Amino acid sequence: MPEQEMDYKKTLEYLGKIDEYKSMNLSLAKTEAILRHLPFPLNSLAFIQVAGTNGKGSTAHFLASVLRASGRKVGLFTSPHLHDVRERIKVDNREIPETAFTACIGAVKKLSRQLLQKEIITDMPTYFEYIFLAALYHFSREQVAAAVLEVGLGGRLDATSAVAPTLSVITGISHDHTAILGQRIKDIAAEKAGVIKKGVPVVCGCNVHSVSHTVIKKKAAELDAPFYQVIDSRNRLTVEDLANGYRCRYVTDKEGLEFDVHMNGRHQARNAAAAVKAVRVLNEMGFAISPEAVREGIKNTHVPGRIEIIEKQTGNPTPTKMTVILDGSHNVESIKMLSAFLEQKKKRRLTLIFGVLQDKNYRQMTRLLLPFVENVIISEPISRRALPAEKLARLFNKQGLKNVLVQPDLKKALDIAQKWREEILVTGSFYLVGEMRYIIMHGG
Repeated sequence: MPEQEMDYKKTLEYLGKIDEYKSMNLSLAKTEAILRHLPFPLNSLAFIQVAGTNGKGSTAHFLASVLRASGRKVGLFTSPHLHDVRERIKVDNREIPETAFTACIGAVKKLSRQLLQKEIITDMPTYFEYIFLAALYHFSREQVAAAVLEVGLGGRLDATSAVAPTLSVITGISHDHTAILGQRIKDIAAEKAGVIKKGVPVVCGCNVHSVSHTVIKKKAAELDAPFYQVIDSRNRLTVEDLANGYRCRYVTDKEGLEFDVHMNGRHQARNAAAAVKAVRVLNEMGFAISPEAVREGIKNTHVPGRIEIIEKQTGNPTPTKMTVILDGSHNVESIKMLSAFLEQKKKRRLTLIFGVLQDKNYRQMTRLLLPFVENVIISEPISRRALPAEKLARLFNKQGLKNVLVQPDLKKALDIAQKWREEILVTGSFYLVGEMRYIIMHGG
């Protein structure tokens, strides 16, 4: 009997049953085998792969926006999502429709089952592999000219590394996912450097002379991959604060470009500079992207959940303004960037709604946030890896704060935070921020 076709709801249920950690097999063999049997070619697409610990998502968005401003039809694949899995697959900044998502997942499932029966692959795709392969189906059907792919985890064995990129970009590298990628920066950098392909140019956003910079440059040399550094003595970035962002000037030994960034945090200027450097390399390859397209693309880039400030009128009959800062920072380095923004804006006495996964350096993360916080509400991200809220509360209780509460229900946590009439900061996990953003935007 033929298998019944799935609708969107059944598709989500099917994907939700995949145990990502149990089924995680860090190998490219399965994805490469499936790619070889796709019913469409991939060589007509220009793939730009973006790896790194922090900044890769924003850099991918900057690049996709610039390519779109240059008149191209552009696919964008990112992870994780905040509200809806379809956020991960976009064409010209539009999420894949439910019907198309259902069709693409169905096509991946059908092909994978055929290959499994023929023993060409040994198991079905993981959750991440499903979404990535569905993205390729969607990009092909939409006939995009270029696709920007954000690496999910690491680089060397990430599913996105199964395609042949036109250009590789590696942003900053720090400690994260150490159980999988290794405890030392040199080991993590080696995994990220695995995205480098023979003869394919690589743009490096790591600090010059850092361990990660050395590892990536060495790997590029081994593979005859032209190496381009984002910032060094010959490539300089200056940043000026504006009321609603940053005015940046990026100067190389060949040319200079001024552009405005309208995302919060000075680190976004560096992410934008990585995109500008990538565009210059693409132009050397014949892409002909104008300075105007670069400026327009960067200016119009906005990524939800990255130091995103939402202001809403709440309360009845007496309206009051609620200000919430939403940031998906989930490791020490990204919390440092968030803290730098809070210091720049002189934020104090914030009410923090915080939750974190237990494999993160949560003690250091909390220490970095303490100078800006007066009240804390501890919750837990929806993840089996979530750190128990009571354990986190004990850590904050030792700090002499005004209020420390545990409230697993995020809607109730937001109601409590509003009564304290201070600005609210939600951070520690993308899962947590995504949940809270939905509550704020849609009322629960």
